[in-house]
Amino acid sequence: MGERKLGRGLDALLGSPMPRDGEVVARIPLDQLRPGAHQPRKAFDEAQLQELAASIKQSGVLQPILVRPAALGYEVVAGERRLRAARAAGLTEIPALIRHYTDDEVLVSSLVENIQRQDLNAIDRAQAYRRLVQHLGASQEEVARRLGLDRSSLANFLRLLELPPEIQELVRGGALGMGHARAILGLADEGDRLRLAERAIREELSVRAIEAAVQASPASRPSRRTQPRKTPQVAALESELRELLGTKVTIQDRRGRGRIQIEYYSPDEFERLLGLLRTERRGFSLP
Repeated sequence: MGERKLGRGLDALLGSPMPRDGEVVARIPLDQLRPGAHQPRKAFDEAQLQELAASIKQSGVLQPILVRPAALGYEVVAGERRLRAARAAGLTEIPALIRHYTDDEVLVSSLVENIQRQDLNAIDRAQAYRRLVQHLGASQEEVARRLGLDRSSLANFLRLLELPPEIQELVRGGALGMGHARAILGLADEGDRLRLAERAIREELSVRAIEAAVQASPASRPSRRTQPRKTPQVAALESELRELLGTKVTIQDRRGRGRIQIEYYSPDEFERLLGLLRTERRGFSLP
């Protein structure tokens, strides 16, 4: 299933929008355009928008945005940053390629278009990766391969979403770098992570300094008494469940008895997981 969806989605949507047979680029009034519902970018750098607006005033919009027909106008599929800059530049219309996308294609195209941008912050990028994994129903390894990433790189981004929302916002805003955030993940307790993040900003700690602080903390490694070391079989099952459900899954096993903990981060994600658990027919058993 994942291969079929990925082939239709990522392979078809990567790259700059080019007219297909029968498609044309039209100039559309800005008041007929609305933001895409699946836009993964949450933060737009105002200084960069002003720079782009100045360029647009000088040379115009060099690459058309991508839209699809919607009620009372058009929905932006790719190019919202150009649209915002065009408004700031005082334009009343913008060149756009009109394409009849399905909802699935809109989601994939919006995610991929933003993922390819180098200035997308690490948290928005991680959320986009997670939505691709979840929506396409593919493994992390398959999505990483199609995006030209190492599996470990994709996993490192997804791990950032295990951080408390407060730390995620610090990364999104640029107060903490991805390396700092990854180092903070070495602490298991959420409160310890928050305190270290605040200290890292206050003292302007380097990534290496944070790693040293994590290693020196007794909270950096779970107690063997309370957290027995997982067998390779249990660890493999955890990985399999994470890829199947598209979220963090923890198995705690004590001699064949224990519990499975599945994490969710929003009401929509809870509903998605509930739907998967209701319909999934695969069986999992501890060795």
